[in-house]
Amino acid sequence: MLYIAVLLIVAGLISAAPIADPQCNTSGYQIIPKADCKGYYLCVFGRPVEMPPCPTRSKFSASVNVCVPEGSVFDDCKSEGGLPVTDGLPIIPDAGPLSIEERCNMFGGIIAHPTECQAYYNCSVRYQNVPRLLEQHLVECSYPELFHAETKQCEHFENVKCGSRREFKDACDYRRNGCVAAHCIPCNVQFGKCEGKPNGLAPHEAKLWSPYYVVCYKDRTVEHNTCKADESGRTQLFHPDFNQCVPLDMIPRDHGGMMPECETKLDGLYPDVSGRCDRYVHCKGGKYAGTVKCAVGEVFDFTRAACMPEHQACGPRGKHENC
Repeated sequence: MLYIAVLLIVAGLISAAPIADPQCNTSGYQIIPKADCKGYYLCVFGRPVEMPPCPTRSKFSASVNVCVPEGSVFDDCKSEGGLPVTDGLPIIPDAGPLSIEERCNMFGGIIAHPTECQAYYNCSVRYQNVPRLLEQHLVECSYPELFHAETKQCEHFENVKCGSRREFKDACDYRRNGCVAAHCIPCNVQFGKCEGKPNGLAPHEAKLWSPYYVVCYKDRTVEHNTCKADESGRTQLFHPDFNQCVPLDMIPRDHGGMMPECETKLDGLYPDVSGRCDRYVHCKGGKYAGTVKCAVGEVFDFTRAACMPEHQACGPRGKHENC
């Protein structure tokens, strides 16, 4: 009995003895997991500093250096003296990967959105009232920029490789461009569309037959412009078939233009319908083929269907005496 009592006392002293601090093997930054998997030590200038324990139902992962849900796919710690971790199914249901809120609380910093290439999470951004169409900590690049996962910043879309993240090309797929309140200007009216169109000028789909047009580059709307007046100071509109700004006489009348009617006319040259004497209208095949301006000092002689010097021409501005 005395022998058994001595053994019990020794065992009690051993169990009551404090666990020795781990040995840091470097004077730099080092993380050492605890033997019970419930926390870790941080080596500071060669000395171990015990950090706060992991939350309930979590363990410290030596591979990612963070507390993870117990039994999850990230749980890789083998406890010493505790219950063994089986090689089969986890003892508790898999809690899955960490949420953004958990990652922000544990790590902070900036995190790329897992599925959208234009978005990211900034843990230092906390909305008191989360904006509509966004999430807590979620920030979005300005169109058409994308988020670079390595540099942790928004960059020109040509400099970013999205990998498995979805790459949006239409401005209206960016969350910040959606309508967040009643009576807002629809996204397609603000930006137009370029997806599927060649590089260069293109009509603004929501503003056809108007002075507005867009500039497309690699399926993205990179500019919004308006047609300027021509050399005579006349208004020009963007022609969606020609993809360029044209004067009103090139715009059909049913689209607000002043295009001459040629359907009932024979092929030939006709006086300008706007009364401009220094140019004429060309009809061909029952269609308007354009307005031609005479050379300086000449006017259109409708009797000869040709441009003539003023003193030789007949017509409103002709000065020929024998007309």
